[in-house]
Amino acid sequence: MHQSDQNTALSRIGRVSLGPVAKIEWHQRRPDAHLPFLVKRMSWAWLSAELVRLQPTELKYRVKGDAAYLALHDFVRSDGETTINGGSRSTLTDLRDKLTFAPIGSSVEGWNCFKGRMSSVFAVHLAPPTSDQSASDISNIPPSLYFEHSNLKATLQKLQSALDGSGIDDHAYAETLGLLLLWELRHAADSKYSQLNPVRGGLTVLQLRRIKDFVDAHISKVIGVSDLANLLGLSQFHFIRAFKHSVGLSPYQYVLSERINVAKEILSKSDLSMADVALAAGFSDASQLNRVFRKLVGVTPTAFRRESG
Repeated sequence: MHQSDQNTALSRIGRVSLGPVAKIEWHQRRPDAHLPFLVKRMSWAWLSAELVRLQPTELKYRVKGDAAYLALHDFVRSDGETTINGGSRSTLTDLRDKLTFAPIGSSVEGWNCFKGRMSSVFAVHLAPPTSDQSASDISNIPPSLYFEHSNLKATLQKLQSALDGSGIDDHAYAETLGLLLLWELRHAADSKYSQLNPVRGGLTVLQLRRIKDFVDAHISKVIGVSDLANLLGLSQFHFIRAFKHSVGLSPYQYVLSERINVAKEILSKSDLSMADVALAAGFSDASQLNRVFRKLVGVTPTAFRRESG
């Protein structure tokens, strides 16, 4: 579903789907000033993301919503302060590669004086299904202001690339990254999660057959990890671990490989346009097909069609 949300004349809003209704609220400290920033947003089933790019200015901000908040900062402020729940306070100036986390029900607010360079904040709002206890455990993680964590940073950067168009734009891929963020948040907060419990067995042959039949029948449509987990009545976390234990691939990698197999079959047996091949195989457009095909097969779809006769 597409939905536009015009904040200012300088705002640029991305594609929006169903997801938590949460965002960073920005306000000029001087009422007569304009808001010099660009915003791009996108949301999925239970998470949303926003990339905010800010020109030199002085802004107040606040985050409070029905979702947990995780942000990656890339800016140096000449002045400012930030508080969580009106208590924990920081006046740190160099916030490059620093992270902030606030669980559901917490508030983050403050002000920044941005000067001398384009600054950015990439924020993810997480509202995992309450029926999935493993995912809901992040509600017990305490808020943390301006910390560092290499794994969380790397996953956030992958999700940011999906949002800004430089990475893979795929529903299941974004959803998988969201699940990975939930796990890494738990690991960052509690050392007892640093060693995951081993998967006790994988999926049964019947379960794997149901997954394959579902993917085959819906290959041209959006297939989310939640769709596959629900098919077997499993939590998303248990499903991902059990599936990889059985198949050797994550559910996302499996679906992607099946899309490529369909594309290869169409390319070798028809003269459909690349745009039509992409849609039939479940890719958003010919550009995504070309990028993924080349990565997994080693040649472009055009070259594959030519070589297959």
